[in-house]
Amino acid sequence: MNKYQVVLYSDAPEVHFDYATAASLANISRQFLRLCEGEELISCRKMIHGKKGLRFTEVKKLKIIRHLHDDMGFSLDAVDFILRYRRRLMDLKHQLEEQKKQMLTKEQQYEAEIFELRRQIRRLSEG
Repeated sequence: MNKYQVVLYSDAPEVHFDYATAASLANISRQFLRLCEGEELISCRKMIHGKKGLRFTEVKKLKIIRHLHDDMGFSLDAVDFILRYRRRLMDLKHQLEEQKKQMLTKEQQYEAEIFELRRQIRRLSEG
């Protein structure tokens, strides 16, 4: 009936796919999937029925790995470096956004303090 077997992990609301389904979704062989797992490029979890499964995010990562390895010709070591570098860049981007938010908050606080001080100076100069 269903083209892909979808299984929910017992303690997480995430969808997990068995190896065959994950390989099919990522357009790779199960052998390449096991190779990626062996190289620790992806992480698998045991599903409710005891088989190994992959989260959807790992399936998306497999697609990127396939593209980098098959289409662009990078070795798996280079793919690992690229994925780590990409993750680090995303983390730095997130940190930068957080710092921007903090700076904006501080700027608004300082502007409010300046406004209050001006108001107090005006009141003292009039009184």
